[in-house]
Amino acid sequence: MCDPVFQGRMQSASTTLTAGARPLAAATAGGLVLLLDVRATLAIGALLQVVPVVVLLASPIRALRTIPARTAVPHPREGASS
Repeated sequence: MCDPVFQGRMQSASTTLTAGARPLAAATAGGLVLLLDVRATLAIGALLQVVPVVVLLASPIRALRTIPARTAVPHPREGASS
């Protein structure tokens, strides 16, 4: 979880990373097509789609039944003597 003040920054960082990965994925897929063929590249891509599912199934997220409460983290400027 993120402090609400930083949610916009977190969203823009996530969007930048996702958009930046797309050209790399396209170049990798193009290289695989040159090395292998289209069917093999599509099969590899389909298998890679299973990886996030396996990671989520193996993680402790499955055991969560409620959203954990946020712990209060003091702002860095609070309590600082000026």
